[in-house]
Amino acid sequence: MKKTLFTVLLAATMVPFALAAPKKSSSKMREADSYAEAQKKTVPENGYVVALYADGWDKFSKKLVDSLLKDSAMKKALADSVVIRYGAPNFASEAGNKARADKLGNLKWTGAYTYPAFVLYDKNGRQYATVLVPYSDRENPDKIAEQIKSARESLAQQNELLEKAKSLQGVERAEALGQSAVFENINRPDNIVKMIKEADPQDKSGYVRRLEFNMHGYAESTAKTDDWRKTLQEVEDKIADKAYSDAQRQGLYCTAIGLLRRHGSTADNKKMKSYLSKMKQLDPNSIQGASADHAELLWVSNLSVADGWTPSVLPLDTKPAEIAGPLPINEAGTYEVAFHYTRGQHQLNIKGVQLYDGDKKIAEDIHVGSTGIRQNQNIYTLVVPKKLANPRLMGSFDMEKNRDSYGNITITKKK
Repeated sequence: MKKTLFTVLLAATMVPFALAAPKKSSSKMREADSYAEAQKKTVPENGYVVALYADGWDKFSKKLVDSLLKDSAMKKALADSVVIRYGAPNFASEAGNKARADKLGNLKWTGAYTYPAFVLYDKNGRQYATVLVPYSDRENPDKIAEQIKSARESLAQQNELLEKAKSLQGVERAEALGQSAVFENINRPDNIVKMIKEADPQDKSGYVRRLEFNMHGYAESTAKTDDWRKTLQEVEDKIADKAYSDAQRQGLYCTAIGLLRRHGSTADNKKMKSYLSKMKQLDPNSIQGASADHAELLWVSNLSVADGWTPSVLPLDTKPAEIAGPLPINEAGTYEVAFHYTRGQHQLNIKGVQLYDGDKKIAEDIHVGSTGIRQNQNIYTLVVPKKLANPRLMGSFDMEKNRDSYGNITITKKK
């Protein structure tokens, strides 16, 4: 009997302690009407989610948000977080800004979004990702849920790197901080560039260059260059710098290709082809990678002995353009290069031809000729004194405006 009474008393004394124990937050998704209301409860480990939709002016987006928040995959992805629904007005106004502040409190959202969207915040209220919901994905909640899950996984890795950086110094610290800033699907930590600069003033890690690089601004600056060859070399130096990401290096290849398109000639086609190939290798599935083959087809074509000329391969200026081979010029002798118009609205205006052995000029015939409905001095004579190891033929034309011309090129040796 005493034992039983003791057991009862012991259990009774433990009740207050059990009641006083902190209650763990639910792993389920829960909702709050506002940030202020959410603060009255335990902040979930996965922070806050603002379910953003258009208020009044696009009723479909609200229905889509309602539907997504009922989906089981979405509920699982949003587990251990608090969701606040917010309808954004069509136009900014003082009243609308106040309503947003009342609704979202310390949860600031930046950028212009299409609607709907799920704006993700950590438990401290820092916006770390935004998952947009294109209308094309409205029937695919699993895809949206997967993006939210992926963003949360990246945030966990980012926080681990930031924690790791606390125990490091110098370049090692800069590298850990830099790695935390380059996740593609989440935002950078606050003040991260400043922190990296403090740890690595000389930027030996390269992360300052990478994070501060403005691709759009840089491309615009290169378009205004006074010395495009020097600028092209600067672009190539950046491409060779492993500090830049593959996506940034693809953008730099685009900049280099743009310089060649604006200032180069068909003599630079080999270099352009190399740029396009390397750009594709970096990421064949990216927009730049997928467009490389098409760009090569459109831009990297030469006049040739085999195919003659078409409007797409005629140079954009009067600079010499290479006439691709194989060339039937391999022995000493006198050769005639003839241009024969076949069709098109415009004649081909020729300024001259030059023959090289590698980079050494061997012979040239510079005179004004043309070939169209009528022929005028359209044959060019080259005297070759010896056998050539690497014959290269260049032609100069004046076709900047009227370029609708097609024809053939022949090379014959005079007996």
